[in-house]
Amino acid sequence: VLHIHAAVAEVQLKELTALIDRKTGETTREYPKLLKQNQIATARFELLQRGQTICIELFEHFPRLGRFALLDEDRIVVVGKVLQIVE
Repeated sequence: VLHIHAAVAEVQLKELTALIDRKTGETTREYPKLLKQNQIATARFELLQRGQTICIELFEHFPRLGRFALLDEDRIVVVGKVLQIVE
């Protein structure tokens, strides 16, 4: 479940697009199959409910609307920033 500002929406992970080196910020692996704790990656998510919209912004333009958390059974499993919006 995606939590972003006051919005809550069910999402599905479509793909992990890149694994990012924490120190250099460079891509170390394209399309990794999994992430380990404390790793950084870019990923693509999709809203599960058709026709649902949520208000988000790129983190660099509006940080309050560009931060999110993914929860699984009330446990935070991912925190992140919105880097790109695909319509």
